[in-house]
Amino acid sequence: MTTLLPSNILEMEQQAPSKKSFVEDEELPPQDDMCGQVIASCAGSESIEEFVELDINTDDDAEKLIGGLTTVQVKAQRERYGPNEIPKKVIKWYTILTKQLTSSMAIMIELAMVLALAVGAYSDFAIIAVLLTTNAAIGFYEEYEALKKVEGIKSALAPTTNVRRDGEFSKKPTSELVPGDVIYLRGGDSIPADIDWLAGDPMSVDTAALTGEPFPRKCPDSKGNRRSMAGCMAVSANSYCLVQRTGIYTEMGSATLLMQQSTKPAQSVFERSIVEVCELVMTIALCFLVAVYVVMFLRGETLLDTLTTILSILIAAVPVALPVVMQVTLALGAGEMAKQQAIVTHLTAMQEIASMTMLCSDKTGTLTTAKIKVFFEQIWTTSKCTKEQVMEWSALASNPHAADDPIDVAILQSFREAFPDDYETRITQYNVMKFVGFNPEVKRTVAYVKKVSGGKDEEFKVSKGLLDKVLATGEDGGDGPWECANAASIRETVEAVDEKFSSKGYKTLGVAIGTKSPLSGKWVMEFAGVVPMLDPPREDSKWVIEQIHACGIQVKMITGDHQNIAAETARLIGLGDKISKRDALAEMREGHAKDQLVKDADGFAQVMPRDKNDIVRVLQSLNYVVGMTGDGVNDAPALKQAHIGIAVEGATDAARSAADIVLTTEGLAPIFTAVLESRKIFQRVYSYVLYRISATVQIVLVLSLLIFIYNQAIKPLYIILLALFNDLTMITISYDNVLPSRSPEQPTINKLLRNSCVFGALMTIESVVFYETALHSGLFSSRFKGEDTYRETLIYLQISIAIEALIFITRTPEQPFFASIPITSLIVSVFIANVAITILVTLGIAGEKVSFEDAALTWVYDIVWFGLIDIVKVPLTMTLESLFPPQPSTIGTRTAESTAAHLRPEDHSSHCINFAPIDLGYTYINDTKNFIASTLFRTQSSNDQRANTSNRVGGPKPDSGVV
Repeated sequence: MTTLLPSNILEMEQQAPSKKSFVEDEELPPQDDMCGQVIASCAGSESIEEFVELDINTDDDAEKLIGGLTTVQVKAQRERYGPNEIPKKVIKWYTILTKQLTSSMAIMIELAMVLALAVGAYSDFAIIAVLLTTNAAIGFYEEYEALKKVEGIKSALAPTTNVRRDGEFSKKPTSELVPGDVIYLRGGDSIPADIDWLAGDPMSVDTAALTGEPFPRKCPDSKGNRRSMAGCMAVSANSYCLVQRTGIYTEMGSATLLMQQSTKPAQSVFERSIVEVCELVMTIALCFLVAVYVVMFLRGETLLDTLTTILSILIAAVPVALPVVMQVTLALGAGEMAKQQAIVTHLTAMQEIASMTMLCSDKTGTLTTAKIKVFFEQIWTTSKCTKEQVMEWSALASNPHAADDPIDVAILQSFREAFPDDYETRITQYNVMKFVGFNPEVKRTVAYVKKVSGGKDEEFKVSKGLLDKVLATGEDGGDGPWECANAASIRETVEAVDEKFSSKGYKTLGVAIGTKSPLSGKWVMEFAGVVPMLDPPREDSKWVIEQIHACGIQVKMITGDHQNIAAETARLIGLGDKISKRDALAEMREGHAKDQLVKDADGFAQVMPRDKNDIVRVLQSLNYVVGMTGDGVNDAPALKQAHIGIAVEGATDAARSAADIVLTTEGLAPIFTAVLESRKIFQRVYSYVLYRISATVQIVLVLSLLIFIYNQAIKPLYIILLALFNDLTMITISYDNVLPSRSPEQPTINKLLRNSCVFGALMTIESVVFYETALHSGLFSSRFKGEDTYRETLIYLQISIAIEALIFITRTPEQPFFASIPITSLIVSVFIANVAITILVTLGIAGEKVSFEDAALTWVYDIVWFGLIDIVKVPLTMTLESLFPPQPSTIGTRTAESTAAHLRPEDHSSHCINFAPIDLGYTYINDTKNFIASTLFRTQSSNDQRANTSNRVGGPKPDSGVV
């Protein structure tokens, strides 16, 4: 190949020494396939189909392009393709804040604030305003942080590059590069754009950040592929390269645009269920408000009294503290997960990972060690040699000072591990007299060794490298030449052995040993054996996958590595042997065949960022809750799109920025721990949400019935105190004693709503019976009959004590409360809260002073009813479940709603917006848009649903309980 060295570049840059690598590149997929429609949808008129690359088929082509561009040409290229930058998705902060203040719950709270001002309840107004501000601040922070997750991907670009313009090299900002520029790279430089090698030394390129492969690639490779991608690192290079693609047209640009197009919902599945239930409860409460207004108007009540009563019911209808307490509970849970080596960066992941049904795992560095290892037991030898000898000789032919050479490091480390007891004895008996290092042309190393044996010096020559270059070197200019004496007799056998290893994904090295002929004085080489190498699985990968399967979660491997390597890794860890190449995926259109391929495969190999992203989207459309692990730039779009993006230990900034959870220790073990911990957190949060909505149902019904039947109002301050006191004591539920479920949690709106209505109705009956008993029996003070304010205060005490104790019922909705002993702090906090409320009302601090006798009777009454409700709840909930059996699982099948939910933004059709019956404000727009989109695709997907009905699958059922 021609090497052109302009004189001024020699003055500017010191030549970097070449580094060695035995690894040949695997074939990269065509880049048009990588970027595809992503660029077409985001680059305006200059779509990817119109992008013109310069052809470099021969050295003559390269020599013609080495001169670079002129200033005029650079200007024209920049006007056409834009700067070498990745555009940012800019959303103004006030847009995010407006969204927080126009949700359905926020509008109800704001309406309550207006009513509080209207009736002059300024203290109520202040408390409600604080709650609204807190809710909005938490939501704003969460969404604002999410928008910053694409920033990290830009950090991999070098700030300046040596570029040839008008015949001269000079340093230019990377952002100014255009297609057609000629740049100079040396070892250690980041590759600033998608480039083709032109001239100079062949490059060794570290692609781990983009593809995850542990082996550096050679560029150009043995197949003539000259391409290297932006964001990779030139390990060794004194090379001149042609810029082919810049900015959004690069593979890294494609990855960033995929992240920006993520259809991942801002809310978790559980959170959306809660919002829908709350909206339904609030809608029903609005109906009660209208009814109360009509009743009070017909009774001739004043407008002030009517608005005050409506304010009480309105405050009761909105679980104002629910978002705050949920976020605090999740934050405390995130702290617990941090102790398990999993840092949560997005709190919705705390809920999603409990429901995860599919884990897509990267291979390199996650399932494997990302460190090459020699498989000693599989070393092949000729009949004259042993595995121990071949291992020993390969170590002698390795450079102990080349800490940056992965092959030599792996050989020497494996040699030490193979002979732990006598390593020092074996290594010190040799003296390496001369060492000839590896270079890309000769592709082997040679060591001249002297061994002291029996008082005599024994000299020999040992070589390791590519099999062909060890069997017969040819006239390549390296040490030699030679042809092994046994080459003719064993060549076919060696090639068959190499083919067998290659079919399983192993890299191979040949080892030869030689002695001097006493007659000719020339070295006579004998081929000794074949050394197989592979990035090995982590010791715990197989066990962890078994445990994750036992939790009802399927696992798929998705890797940029070669299919054979992926298949062998999958076999070693018991993952399955159905590993498909990206070609099968890329050639298919959306539909049943593609769904079936993704669902049935145990993994995919040789994939690029868009492929990983598409796999996640397809699985989401099949109603899987998808977790995705990764560590490189190539993983960032899929991490962003998945329900739970998990950046493994040692991940790049881009991967960590896109992830919801960042692991701080190696392997998948922290994910298994996180699944168990999150399922505990889910059960705690579910218990609280069931408690909160049940209490909301009770308060709305009680307040409305008191107006309808007894014309008895409760002042708004009591309702606010109920929310604050009750919810503050519930924070301790974050540490409650629970057992993790053996299968993924599947929150359903119907079940949550049914149970809430059951408990709310039982508590309503309890309060109404209390009112009747106190009004018509002689058990309570006569003041209850004669003083309206006394009745208000005593009713508040009864409701407050009952609601505080309700948490012990809702935490085990299908079992007696004592089936699971609550944590001591929860018992103590509930008891202290009830005592504090009792003191407030008996001392007259909160309203009318209540007698100690009436307070004690109220305690006894609530304790008796607590036992009754706990007894009847089990048959009631069981009866309801038998009347409303669960719907068949849709996991593994495509539905209209899931298809619409995971369309890319450019695929959505914008039509008219119809008013939904429940939503109020901003959230209704999103819901109705999704509803419209789903109806558009319902007909298209109905045939697929029918075809899939017989093949519905859920997560694999565990054979045993969770350990």
